[in-house]
Amino acid sequence: MSQGKASTSPNGHLFTVEILIEDATNGLAMEKLLHLLNVDTVKDYQIIKGIGLGKLIELNTKKESAPPLHTSKKAVAAAPPLTPPPAAKTSANSGAAEHIIDQLEGFKTNNTLIRLTVIKGKGIKLNLPCRILNYDSSNQNVTVYHVDEKKVYLFNLNEIDDYVAF
Repeated sequence: MSQGKASTSPNGHLFTVEILIEDATNGLAMEKLLHLLNVDTVKDYQIIKGIGLGKLIELNTKKESAPPLHTSKKAVAAAPPLTPPPAAKTSANSGAAEHIIDQLEGFKTNNTLIRLTVIKGKGIKLNLPCRILNYDSSNQNVTVYHVDEKKVYLFNLNEIDDYVAF
């Protein structure tokens, strides 16, 4: 991920580290890491890899896109149409998606607190105050840190219904 043209103070120093945290699950280890990083002396951070959440959900979603076997916690996107959509619609949708992705990247960069509204499977609506940790463009997953529950969640971009910055 590019850091863009972020201004840094002359006293800021950038370190690249690998940290091993032992815990029962990846989510609990991530929570401990976030507690360590969310201090005043750490101005910004970027978690590049190590977020191993959502693998079971992803597996179930892939199974559901073929013949439905059972419902997972993750919202299942509508099956893609057999014929590709017209090119004009695709470019308009990708423009809107790019705008949303740019906003999410901005929230991540600025460590902005946002209220995210997510619609999960079976119409379950979640409303959570969170911070954006990562956006994976290859599979369109957004990783967020729920500030009240102090947990990390992984959502697909198409599950996000609305977001408001505080």
